[in-house]
Amino acid sequence: MKQDVIKFDNHIYQIDVFMENKPGRMSCYYIDSSNPILIEVGPSKSFPYLISSLESLGINQVNRSAITHLHLDHVGGIGHLVEKFKDHFVYIHELGLKHLPNPEKLWKAVSEVYTEDWLSTNWGEIKPTPLNNIHSLKDKELIDLGNGRKLEAIYGPGHAKHHYTFYDAYSKTLFMGDTLGLIYPHGDFVQPNLPPPDFNKELLFNTLDKLYTLDLEYLALAHFGIHKNPYELIVNAKESIELWIDFVTKLPNLSIDVAAESLQTWLSSNYRILGVDEDTIKNYLDNGNLQMQIQGIKNFLENT
Repeated sequence: MKQDVIKFDNHIYQIDVFMENKPGRMSCYYIDSSNPILIEVGPSKSFPYLISSLESLGINQVNRSAITHLHLDHVGGIGHLVEKFKDHFVYIHELGLKHLPNPEKLWKAVSEVYTEDWLSTNWGEIKPTPLNNIHSLKDKELIDLGNGRKLEAIYGPGHAKHHYTFYDAYSKTLFMGDTLGLIYPHGDFVQPNLPPPDFNKELLFNTLDKLYTLDLEYLALAHFGIHKNPYELIVNAKESIELWIDFVTKLPNLSIDVAAESLQTWLSSNYRILGVDEDTIKNYLDNGNLQMQIQGIKNFLENT
C-alpha cells in the first residue's frame, strides 16, 4: 500500500492518508514524544493508509488521538481506530460524546451536503465509538506529551462550532484542522473553507486573531501539510475570506450551482493574474467544493 510520510523537527510526522484515493488531500500528524499522540484520523476509507504509514514507522500501537472537529473527513475513521486498539481514546469537542457513539445523525447531516452515495464511495461509513473511549475537551486544556511537553487544546469556532486547534509550544507548531482554510500542493496561498451551517466570519476572525498571538514557527493543516510562514498565512486567510464574502454579496439572486460557476470563473481569473500555474489552479478549484462555499457564505449573510 502506498505511503507518504514526512518527518519534521521535534519528532512530528506528517502522514498523507490519500483521502478520496488522491495524494495531497488530507494530512494526519503523529507526535512521537515519550507520551505520543495522533492528530486527526481522516475518513474511514483512508484508515488503511493511516495504519500502513504508522506501521512503516514501527508504530504498532496508538493509544490516543486528538481530533480538531467532527467533520467526517477528520473524524470518520475514529471508530476503526478504537476497534483496532481497544484501549484507544480520543480527545474531541464535547459534542463528540453525543455523536460518536451514535453517528447516524452526524452521517445524515453531512450527507445532506455531499449526498449519501458520494460519502459512502469517497469517505466511507463511520463506525460507532464507545462513550468510554471519548474524552471531552475544555478550552486551554493541556494534553501531556511527556518530559514536560504539552499539547494545548484551543477552542476556536468559526469554521465549525465544535472546532479545536492544538498548539505544541515545544515545537511552536499549531495543528489547525480547517481553521485557516486550504493550501493544496503546490500552492502557497490560502483558499477559504467556509461550510454551512457553522461558518461565521466574526467568530472565525476572532479565532484567527487569537491564534496569531501565539509564538509560531509552523502551521500544520489538515488540507494540506506543514507550512513555515504562519503569520503571513493567517493574514492571507482573512483577506481571502473578506474578498469571497464581498464577491458573493454582490452576486445577483442566482442558484447555488450558477453562483458556484461565477465564483470559479472569478477565482480562476484571479489566480492566473497572480501567476499561479494551471495544475495548481485546477487542484484548488476541483477540491474546494465551491457549491458548499456558496451555501456557507449565503447562510452567514442571511443570519447576520
